[in-house]
Amino acid sequence: MSHAYAQVPYPGLAFPQTHPDRLALLATLHGLDPAPPDAARVLEVGCADGMNLVAMAGHAPGLTAVGFDLVDPVLGRRAAAELGLANVRLEQADLLDARDWGEFDYIVAHGVYAWVPDPVRDALMALFARSLAPHGVAFVSYNALPGARLRTMLREMVLLHAGAEDDLDERVRRGRELYGFLAPWAEDRPDAYGAVLASELRRLRRLDTPVLAHDDLGPLFDPVWLRDVAAHAARHGLRYLADAEPGELHADRQPPGVDEQLDTLAGGDRVAWEQYADFLAGRAFRQTLLCRADAPIDDAIDPARLARLWFSATDRAPIGARQALGDATERTAPDDRPALDGATEPAAVAQLARVRPRSVSFGELRASLGGVDAGALAATLWQAFRAGEVELSAAPPRHVTEPGERPEASPVARWQAAHGPELTNLRHDPVRLEDPLGRLLIGLCDGTRDRAGLVDGLVAAVEGAAVRDRLEQRLEGNLEILAKLAMLRA
Repeated sequence: MSHAYAQVPYPGLAFPQTHPDRLALLATLHGLDPAPPDAARVLEVGCADGMNLVAMAGHAPGLTAVGFDLVDPVLGRRAAAELGLANVRLEQADLLDARDWGEFDYIVAHGVYAWVPDPVRDALMALFARSLAPHGVAFVSYNALPGARLRTMLREMVLLHAGAEDDLDERVRRGRELYGFLAPWAEDRPDAYGAVLASELRRLRRLDTPVLAHDDLGPLFDPVWLRDVAAHAARHGLRYLADAEPGELHADRQPPGVDEQLDTLAGGDRVAWEQYADFLAGRAFRQTLLCRADAPIDDAIDPARLARLWFSATDRAPIGARQALGDATERTAPDDRPALDGATEPAAVAQLARVRPRSVSFGELRASLGGVDAGALAATLWQAFRAGEVELSAAPPRHVTEPGERPEASPVARWQAAHGPELTNLRHDPVRLEDPLGRLLIGLCDGTRDRAGLVDGLVAAVEGAAVRDRLEQRLEGNLEILAKLAMLRA
């Protein structure tokens, strides 16, 4: 395994689903009291080059990050050293050594479980069990059944085509050769096999070489059922908490009436419910959150927990739903709890839409609505989230939504911009910026330059005073783009 990753290094991208912001959000909704994301202890197993952790640590100085991989994470260590980050430690180590790494609030194993032998899988669960804090969350991703059967089919075709070829680069070349042969014959076929083949080929042909080499054509590829992952976790004193995607909680996840049928089939077993939902969706990949078996979780989400969160409107929020945002009155809900009236329920969402894309705390939103009943507001926000109109976060935003007088990108993004197109924004999203001038602008946004200083820096870099007017005209628009991409910090 280590030889394969040394031969074709896996790209060091940011994975937002692994960030403590996301993990703390799901933990909070399900009844845990997780560590604050900006002051958490994070361990990443199989951290590749370590840049996922470097970005976390660089954007949250109070966070402590530790990562290890079979392949030495040299790039991440170099970045951390040049950025002066004392809160991240990256090492080369083997999971089978059963080392005691300490206790962590969040443990991440992205792209490990389905690509390693059974003893390594067991070592991973054992590490979760001995290292997870009482209210901690472990993230584990894997190719899931039944959908991954389709990926297995295409993988086995390539292995037949490549024969005994063990060189990953050559295996990828042979795979692309076979995909190119199959694609014209798969498109527009009326049969089910043709439709499945065409869909998988479109996915595979878009993948970069390192991702294709390891995710689909690597030495091991062993998809699993969610049920079996949950059972494996239970043997180590762990249990299923949630899926890592908040969108799985949206009301339109299943067609109308399906939730009730799933309730009947599952008989109150949440893992069984999710497994049957995977049957319907043909799910091929899962990102599962685990916690300690004795952790006080609650599968029935209480909207009152939203009082600890931050909120922002999505583009589905009906900003014109109500104009009189301040005309809130109260009525009595069926459970005798004060609730917002019909004119105010959309007003909470409309207020968020008015300040979009800014994110606000529960207390700030409540105050802006005249101090309405907290329970009713929480219920309204939960309904709006379920409808896809509101996004939730466990931490206040680290980025600004408009460029200030002296725009400042994070040191992490400035370092990344000097080394290539792969950047990480302050929401921990990967941002690919191909434009060299755009990356130069990121580097100049260090918080010391006003607009004139930024133009001076750009003119000096391109060595052409003749382009000053054009750079000045485009600067504000480019800064606004960076702000929308969450690249500028407060």
